[in-house]
Amino acid sequence: MSAEASKPAFLDPTTIASAATGSSDGKQEAASFAGDSVFPSAAEVIENVTEETIATTTATTSSALSDLATQNAESIGQVAMKYGDLKAMGLVHFSPVGGLETVLEAIHISTGLPWWGTIAATTVLIRTALVPFIVKLQGNTARLHNVKPQLERLTENMKLAKETNDTAALARFSAQTQELFKTNDCNPVKSLLLPLIQAPVMISFYLALRDMANLPVPQFREGGTLWFTDLTIADPTYALPVISSLGFLAIMELGSEAGGVAQPKTMKNVMRFMAVAMIPLTMHFPSAIFTYWLTSNVFTGAQIMFFRVPTVRRFFNIPQLISHPKPKTPVKQAGFMESFKASYEGGLAAKQKDIAIAKDRENKMAAQKLRRQNRKRI
Repeated sequence: MSAEASKPAFLDPTTIASAATGSSDGKQEAASFAGDSVFPSAAEVIENVTEETIATTTATTSSALSDLATQNAESIGQVAMKYGDLKAMGLVHFSPVGGLETVLEAIHISTGLPWWGTIAATTVLIRTALVPFIVKLQGNTARLHNVKPQLERLTENMKLAKETNDTAALARFSAQTQELFKTNDCNPVKSLLLPLIQAPVMISFYLALRDMANLPVPQFREGGTLWFTDLTIADPTYALPVISSLGFLAIMELGSEAGGVAQPKTMKNVMRFMAVAMIPLTMHFPSAIFTYWLTSNVFTGAQIMFFRVPTVRRFFNIPQLISHPKPKTPVKQAGFMESFKASYEGGLAAKQKDIAIAKDRENKMAAQKLRRQNRKRI
């Protein structure tokens, strides 16, 4: 092919003119020359847009959007939290859990503490607010311990009276038990205050921190310390669940938070088993939850040791624990529910006896009144 043949053809002005006048030859020539034009038609442009080009463009756009989202997430995490951010995330609501999240947010913003420090400070603050209840509970537990021999004798007597259906004796022993509690300002029912107070706090902390870690709150990702810098994930070293379990065991060996009274051996063995079972059951929990548990364990251990100091006990009017001699013949100690049931049944029997006495007194008074009326008639 010659060089001239390879040159592109251009429209001749005369051809355009003839096409405008309606010449059929001009139309054919114009169409022929237009096919050889250097400018591609719209159909050719569409044909050149292949599926590969579309896929490449889409992938590039998606990659750009992903990079932009990552940059936005990083910028959000770096921005200091403001009041109302947790509510905007859908966390704060009208419940104990939402209230605790509000307290966590307020302490974090007002103090500038990192999130691990915020969780620890909030734990100490709330546990300190519960100290007055612990003082009353420890005083009640100590007084119950000191009257333990008398209470065991009365409980055994009530049990025997119940077995022999001696309602009068059961009422008498029950009244003596109530008098013992009143004189020494103690009652087994008050021992239920500790779980009733602490359980809602523990559950609220668990749910609040779990929700904040699962969302997650952006600042939680870098809000930890030491080896657990990310509070939204579980500890990959499993050190946190092991330390929490050891802390639980240490508290149990130190004694009850309610007053340091030694627990039965069976109960101790059950608690030891639970402490070991905690490790596999909790090892997938977020590190934020373990931050609360570790702080709470340290606070509880320090609190138990603090209230063992004689000066502290005198200051808070908590009696010293009396060391009771062990009985020569082992006596099966009545459990809490057994003592409570016996006391309740004894009180019920005493009430029935009082009703019977009152009714008998009314009958006697009615008989005396009737006799007086008969005398007047005579």
